[in-house]
Amino acid sequence: MRTPKTANYEAMFLFPQAALADLKSAVAQIKDPLAKAGAEIIALKKWGDRPLTYPIKKQKRGVYILCYFSVTTDKLAAMERHFTLSEHLLRYLITRADHLSREEMLNADAQLDLTIEANLKAQPIETATAAPAAAAPAENA
Repeated sequence: MRTPKTANYEAMFLFPQAALADLKSAVAQIKDPLAKAGAEIIALKKWGDRPLTYPIKKQKRGVYILCYFSVTTDKLAAMERHFTLSEHLLRYLITRADHLSREEMLNADAQLDLTIEANLKAQPIETATAAPAAAAPAENA
């Protein structure tokens, strides 16, 4: 029996604009199936929030997330099936990334930035408004 070949892939995921409110969940929608397939995530980056050329599932704007990963070729079909059946994704596209070196993929990595943004959006709004209220009495004194 032959062992499956490992290959590098580039994937673009399109989420509805509402995913910006819960970015941590959107990232989990990508990472969980990749982890179940035993994929190694090389780079993950929020590509942007952009208007769509035409509405998809009644959505006019979308959030694009770019991911580079490495996985054995026999696991790809199961991952694609999961992404196809996902109710959270508008679209996805997975292609081989033979044209990029591993260093080029690593240069695109912004997982830390994505995690920080997701954590900031997950914080309650009350903490941001409480700080100016505490500073107000000091100004009047």
